[in-house]
Amino acid sequence: MPRVLVLCLLAILSVGPSASAGGDDGLLAAFDPRPLDPAETRLLQAALAASGDYAGALDGQWSGAGDAALEAWSAREFGDDPRNAHAAAAVTGFLDAATDDGWREIWLDDLGLAVALPVGRLAAPVEEAGGTRQWTTDGSFAVLIHRFGRSDAQAWHATAAGLAAGRAETRRGPERLVTAGILADGRAFYTRSDLVSGVWATIYLAAAPMAEGALRLAAASIHPGRPEPFDVPAGGRLARLLADATELMAAERAAPAHATGGGATAIPASFDAAITAPPPAHGAEAGGTEAGGTGTGFYLAPRLILTAEHVVTGCRQPALADGTPLERLAGDARLDVAVLRAPRPARRWLALAEPGPRLGQRVHAVGFPYYSIAGTSLTLTSGNVSALAGIDDDRRFFSFTAPVQPGSSGGPLLDARGRVLGLVVARLSEDYIVEATGSLPQNVNYALRDTEVAGFLADHGLAGEAGGLGRFDPDDGVPDDFEAAIVPIVCR
Repeated sequence: MPRVLVLCLLAILSVGPSASAGGDDGLLAAFDPRPLDPAETRLLQAALAASGDYAGALDGQWSGAGDAALEAWSAREFGDDPRNAHAAAAVTGFLDAATDDGWREIWLDDLGLAVALPVGRLAAPVEEAGGTRQWTTDGSFAVLIHRFGRSDAQAWHATAAGLAAGRAETRRGPERLVTAGILADGRAFYTRSDLVSGVWATIYLAAAPMAEGALRLAAASIHPGRPEPFDVPAGGRLARLLADATELMAAERAAPAHATGGGATAIPASFDAAITAPPPAHGAEAGGTEAGGTGTGFYLAPRLILTAEHVVTGCRQPALADGTPLERLAGDARLDVAVLRAPRPARRWLALAEPGPRLGQRVHAVGFPYYSIAGTSLTLTSGNVSALAGIDDDRRFFSFTAPVQPGSSGGPLLDARGRVLGLVVARLSEDYIVEATGSLPQNVNYALRDTEVAGFLADHGLAGEAGGLGRFDPDDGVPDDFEAAIVPIVCR
């Protein structure tokens, strides 16, 4: 079954609704959980747990908790009430992420429990007194597995509650103990002990804020039955929704892209515009700087500023708007990314998102277009991830629809939690496409993926820093001091 994010079809469906799009049970119809069987419902619950919205069990029984989780997800990602397409998009996005990280339920024979874990990212288990411990390779997620007697299990939970930075929540039952809270270092934790064959089988999970969804999914998945796969059941309602989405996508791709007279005009094979040129060649234009030009940058740590490489290429001295000189630490023309150091620390900074972009995901571009020409105020525009690759299917980049203008280059592209999903690097040249096809492109812009940014920083011994602004919802307005994290970059 193709893993297609069906929400990328919303624009198509709104222009030309079909039987699969409309009707009482089509993609755009209000979400109805009743046609879903338990396996499909469980898969949707897993997707919403992984997004951080659902905290119930993966039991295949839809409830008010599921309604609230899907409502939160749909509102955050697409600013809309839940639709059938939203449910399918959540599931397929989760399946893509699950494949990337190797998520699957495993059977813990010594505990008699099953649990979902990102096995593709976990290092080898380390033996410790009474159990084992595993970490993901980036250290953001940990799982501990133990067998206890009742008194030791109670002591374990008391210790876990005592380590919480604030009040921990503990639930006690005759055959289960659960304790959850936040540790002093900001990590969330969840530990559960089940009485299985006279032994208190215990699983402890801890996750950094960026991996909160992983903790929720693992916690929700714990159960005494055998492992269940994260697959779309064949012949079910979700499978039919995905088939409808795939059919519409295929029909859209087959339709003439640029009609002139009775035929179609394709983009010529010689279209080889590079995102990374300073500024990009005929097919893309990033609004880059020449001497005396401006771009945008943003802080990822108190003194580290990220921007596009073409913004600072050829500069005698990159600087802030007030003339404060910036030190160029590193740059990569292929990725069109550069990092600068400020002489004074910033009050606020941003954090990179995790995981990467999802097709149809809502995004917000922030920057200083036409700085000093149209004004000096920070601008924020919104749109969606429109393609998961850049020019020539380059997967280091992705396309988005939030409007950008010259001077926006180097700015952050934020997700619905205020994290940096990408670095704005280019927009498709309207003049070039008009000349080549006779059609005017609308809001075709490109960003460098957050994973590429993180890799670039790591290659140069650099990294973002915890703290800063933390999470926020741009749709609700940006927090105080937000403008301190994004700055105009002047090329002198």
